[in-house]
Amino acid sequence: MNANPFILFGTTHIITIIVIALISIMLPRIYRTKTEAQKSLMTKVIAFIIFCHVIISPYKDLYILANPYNWREVLPLHMCDLSEIFLICFLLGGPSILYKCAFFWGLGGATMAIITPDIAFLDLDYAFFMIGHGMIILGIIYATVVLNNRPYARDIITVSLITAFILFPIVYLINYLLGEPANYWYLMQKPAGASLMDAFPEPPFHLLITTPLAILIFYVIYIPYFVKDKLKK
Repeated sequence: MNANPFILFGTTHIITIIVIALISIMLPRIYRTKTEAQKSLMTKVIAFIIFCHVIISPYKDLYILANPYNWREVLPLHMCDLSEIFLICFLLGGPSILYKCAFFWGLGGATMAIITPDIAFLDLDYAFFMIGHGMIILGIIYATVVLNNRPYARDIITVSLITAFILFPIVYLINYLLGEPANYWYLMQKPAGASLMDAFPEPPFHLLITTPLAILIFYVIYIPYFVKDKLKK
């Protein structure tokens, strides 16, 4: 039986957004007052769930879906995939720069992905897509609220430089070497589903808009901290 087509802001999509928002808000609030041992356990649980998603997703894409993907497009190289990997490493004791990259990439990219997912049908692919991006949001909020981490204004520049001058050339080269249908970071083609990128020029000229827009989004994400710091002075 064929899966129902995905409808942007349809009933299933709206319910998914609400569930992700509630879990991402309520679980960190609940664990904020737990013991250190309980916090540590939940930290490992979140990292483990994200790890399982990263490992199982390519297998699902290649061997379980009725319409499997090409192996060239299932490597964990999208920005949200890297957010997951960075979050896993940070939650298990990695350096704070991993959290800061995941914070800006995740809140910017995963939120947009949840609102305008690159999905055609309400099937297993939809479930994995939403679980993965939802866990990014949950992991970031948990690391911020429960584990007392936060970004600073200077981190926007650091994350932007890492993104533009280290990871971007690497991902672009990987896309080029793999050939179609490799399209990590959507550097070669626009997403198949409806998204903000539909209003931009065709790749690679869309980078003239998406690059400054991404940095602007980083600053917008940081506004609550800017206001909070100003009020403390």
